[in-house]
Amino acid sequence: MFDMVNLLTGGGPGNETLLTSIDLKREAFEKWRTGYSSAYAIILFVTVFGLVSIYVKALNRVTER
Repeated sequence: MFDMVNLLTGGGPGNETLLTSIDLKREAFEKWRTGYSSAYAIILFVTVFGLVSIYVKALNRVTER
């Protein structure tokens, strides 16, 4: 969804369609806050990985029944 939102709105008007990936790109390449954006990316990765692992475990329990 990053490409579509970025091309159509650029995260605007204001911050109405701002996605996490657009915010991460702005922090890294427009504001040049590379350390902050790296930490942001790692936290985002760990969060998504944790949620996906919980979801997969729940799916495995359902399919085992």
